[in-house]
Order: sequence, then structure tokens, then C-alpha cells
Amino acid sequence: MGIKKYNMNKRLQTKVNSLSYFKKIKRKGRYTNVIKDKAWAILSDYVRMRDFLTYKKCVSSGKIIQSWRDTDAGHFESMGGNGASVGFYHLNIHAQSKIDNKISSMATGAKYRDELIARYGESVLSKIQEKKRETIKADEWYFISKIEETYGMFVKLKKEFPIADYPDYITMM
Repeated sequence: MGIKKYNMNKRLQTKVNSLSYFKKIKRKGRYTNVIKDKAWAILSDYVRMRDFLTYKKCVSSGKIIQSWRDTDAGHFESMGGNGASVGFYHLNIHAQSKIDNKISSMATGAKYRDELIARYGESVLSKIQEKKRETIKADEWYFISKIEETYGMFVKLKKEFPIADYPDYITMM
């Protein structure tokens, strides 16, 4: 990945090159910014894997999850209009059946809310609200920090659940 290909300055390119797993993170093709796209890809993989291993059910319907790869990473509070701080906050994103994530209703949202409280306690809602009010500079450096943070959470998850179908870039630990 050359500097010109992704329009990165030398300092940013050096940082990206220092992340041995960066190239292995598969882009989901959602964003035009490569680093943001990879930040979403690793976070999406993490929350779906975390919820599959820990809860084994869709956050909003309670349907049993057969594989983390068969789910979407669904937001409780949408990123649209709320920004990257809440959109990339791991406690605001959970494994959701593809149907529930695409076609949600007020009832689905209420079930999602109830499940969040059951999993983390009432305080999770105020933490998500704090993230909505947070102002950040969502540039490449922010997304690099999200990639590193999420990779660290993956490391902890793999220690807790060592035998699982992790993405290829996690096997490099």
C-alpha cells in the first residue's frame, strides 16, 4: 500500500505499516476512506464475534445465532446524525440478525434497549448518550486509534475464548 494509493502522509503511512494486521483486515466497501473502512470492518467483526461467543443471540429479536458471520453489526443509536463517536462505540453496536438490522421498528428498538440493560445495566444508556454528545475529530488518526483499540479487545476475547472461528488477521497474535 503506497502513500499515493491511499493519499496518506509519511507519518500516517509509517503508523499503518507498523500495524502488522492492517493489510489483512478485509474492507467492507462502505466508506471511501480506507482507514475508516477498515476501522468499521474490524469493529463489526469484533462485536459480532463477541456477541456470538458471549450471548449466542440477536440483540433485538433473541433469535439464536448459528455463526457470527451470519449477523450484522447493528447500532442502537445510529451513526447518521450522531457522528463517529457513537457510531464506532462498541457498546452501541451488537450482533443483530440481518433482517432486524435492515428492517427495524419501534418494537425492535425497545427489545434492543431492554437487552442492553440486561447485559450491561442501566448505565449503558447514559454512556451511549455521552458518546452522542461527544465532539471528536474523526480523521485517519482517530480511526487508526479505533483499529488499535478494537484489536486489543480482540486479543482479550481470544484469551477468554481461544478456540473459535476468528477472522484471519486475529490468528496472527
